[in-house]
Amino acid sequence: MSPEDRRQAILDAVVPLLIEHGADLTTRLIAEAAGVAEGTIFRVFADKTELMRAAAEEAISPAHGRADFEAMLAANDDLHERVRLASVALKIQLHRTMRVMFAVRSHLMKHGEPPTSGGPPGPPQFVIRANKELLAMLTDLFAPYADRMRLSPDRAAVVFRSLVFGSAGMDLDADLTPDQIADVIVGGVMLPEENA
Repeated sequence: MSPEDRRQAILDAVVPLLIEHGADLTTRLIAEAAGVAEGTIFRVFADKTELMRAAAEEAISPAHGRADFEAMLAANDDLHERVRLASVALKIQLHRTMRVMFAVRSHLMKHGEPPTSGGPPGPPQFVIRANKELLAMLTDLFAPYADRMRLSPDRAAVVFRSLVFGSAGMDLDADLTPDQIADVIVGGVMLPEENA
């Protein structure tokens, strides 16, 4: 196994384990799930904190779901259905990412590490990068309908992302269903039929 394959195997194992076990996850459990010796983890990552930071970056990256997302777009030409399916996928990814981020943050705080690695104030660069990648994917969702929309596809992507993320979680019973999100988005970004 190449060093990059070993690194990926460890990350592939640690993300679901963080969701299941939270910040108290042991390197022994990670090694067992990854199919490597425990010492291998520390030949790939300097320490557990570096591993946790890499897991956060791995969890938030939209690259892992990109192929499925593109297949969904290719299989559906109805905007309402595309938005509905994208809402489902985005909500699943959001909940997965938040569980990993909370576990990583808890680990960092427990070990006296700052949540950011000494960089400039604001979100880490990998978070900014992941959000740009996500918005590019969502722009692709709307691009085929650009001539019938009141917003540009990239602005529609921002509205859609904001609606999904803004209505998700927090146990406020305020979550919008994927159908409700699709109704609001399609009804709001499309021009009236007589103008289309």
